[in-house]
Amino acid sequence: MSRRIRVGYQSDSGFSLAELLVAMAIFGVIMAIVMGFFASATRASRENAAIGTNTESASNGMNEISRILRASTENPVINQAIDSPAFVSAGTGNEIVTIYAYVNLSSAAEQPVKVQFSLDSNRNLIETRWAGTPITAGYWSFTSGVPTTRTLAGAVITRTGTNPYLFTYRAKDGTPIPVPTAGFTDADLRTIASIQVTIAIGATSTATTAIVTLQNTVGLPNLDIARTL
Repeated sequence: MSRRIRVGYQSDSGFSLAELLVAMAIFGVIMAIVMGFFASATRASRENAAIGTNTESASNGMNEISRILRASTENPVINQAIDSPAFVSAGTGNEIVTIYAYVNLSSAAEQPVKVQFSLDSNRNLIETRWAGTPITAGYWSFTSGVPTTRTLAGAVITRTGTNPYLFTYRAKDGTPIPVPTAGFTDADLRTIASIQVTIAIGATSTATTAIVTLQNTVGLPNLDIARTL
């Protein structure tokens, strides 16, 4: 009686070229999807971080400007029947304003300060402050002493088209007051009843996804100008 033994045949040829190409193609598609998702997540994270930073910067600038503007006040002058207007100057492309205000957090004594908000060459929002020096009872000078300067916000976007200015001056009825070519006169400065402040912060004017814009119309309660907004 004979017994047959069947030996199985095993091929050592491995994957065919076609199988290898298909596997590589599938792997490439999967990697492209994963990398695309990772790139999108990274970009969104950067944009969110930039928006958060720009929002904080714009808020700091807006809060300080609003606080000073609300405290703006006229400045009495010796031997002058009419006080100097609260606004020392306003103009230069609607990106600079200088005012008198009764805001002083560095001293317990009530004394006025002269404050200027402007943009430097890098478009950082700068606050420059002059402390008042008493001349006699109720009168102050702001010509002596070294002013203090600090940066409130950075990278203020350049205004384009019909976008609002950094500072828009408004009359008591809310209408905008255009800045004359020669600048405001004292009479013009006395008609300003409120200021619309628009702060747009961003790295560049083209990176619109990270630009943060804050706008606030600040009344001037100390100037006794009845607004009809």
